[in-house]
Amino acid sequence: MLTRRNFISLAALATLGAGLVPALGGCTSAAASAAGLAPADGKAHSCNEAATLDVFLFDTLVSIEAYCPESLLGQVEKRLIYFENIFSKTVAGSDVDLINNAAGDPVAVHPETADIIARALSYSEESNGLFDITIGGVVALWDFKAGIVPEEQALAEALAHVDYRAVDLDGETVRVCDPLARIDLGGIAKGYIADDIARMLRENGCESALVNLGGNTYALGRRPDGSVWNVGLQDPNEARGNAFAAVPVTDKSVVASGINERSFVQDGRTYHHLLDPATGMPADNGLASVTIVSASSLDGDACTTTAFLLGAEAGMAFIESHDGLEALFIETGGTASASSGMVTEQTR
Repeated sequence: MLTRRNFISLAALATLGAGLVPALGGCTSAAASAAGLAPADGKAHSCNEAATLDVFLFDTLVSIEAYCPESLLGQVEKRLIYFENIFSKTVAGSDVDLINNAAGDPVAVHPETADIIARALSYSEESNGLFDITIGGVVALWDFKAGIVPEEQALAEALAHVDYRAVDLDGETVRVCDPLARIDLGGIAKGYIADDIARMLRENGCESALVNLGGNTYALGRRPDGSVWNVGLQDPNEARGNAFAAVPVTDKSVVASGINERSFVQDGRTYHHLLDPATGMPADNGLASVTIVSASSLDGDACTTTAFLLGAEAGMAFIESHDGLEALFIETGGTASASSGMVTEQTR
């Protein structure tokens, strides 16, 4: 363990916050085919300027910078909206909405919904329920914008219906056996979507892009000059916008979970959105944030939640036991610890 100040002085430094992405750069991409997507000759071509997309979806600002035809980003935007319309619990008629209002009856869902639920259940099994998509009923009781803490009785009643084992998946049919259980894909959806968008860009000839979905950032390829992308890392113990390091990445995801996002202070206590499925309350283990670098943003999304809830020591053991995952833990007191392969660059 090191204090944050001493930790920053090291060359191999890691820090938090994929939600802050000051990195600027570019990428190469393929020219569009007649359909505006695949390259006509199957080869990548150079673009002089980056195409950009900024749209508010998934309750966050989605920002994409890619050296590719604008027509491709138009297709990407449609894909993002598609995910919003099937994964969001607040969109009427979405797969999640239909499942949550099915009173225990089976629901036919889109292939992507079946896929993400299957992956979520796998993470739940591995984490012994620390990651649990049936926490939806508990999440609904909290209002981090208005600063509302749930009543104890209501929280206890909702907790009685948190159990991922109640979810039955058969092909593309989902049934939640407990009629009062509610699923919420918020802890994994952005990771799944980031991976999908990176795949879409890559398959249509784009060789370099930065995909930012709030706390999930995916760096595709390298910048046009051959250098790596640098994702700015937010200091969880400072106001939003205060980065104190950057992580250099190529074809990697950076995902951060911290108490500085979606939180409020009441009677001297900080309430944040990282809820313990055993208590329904924000985890109070001395951690301020966990940042994970991985090849898959989906892995990073689910594992930041698990690692955070485990706490610094057990969380680090969890990370080190998984090949391909690197992480940085920041405690509320400023102490930082990084996994064996975590590498960052100092920015201040």
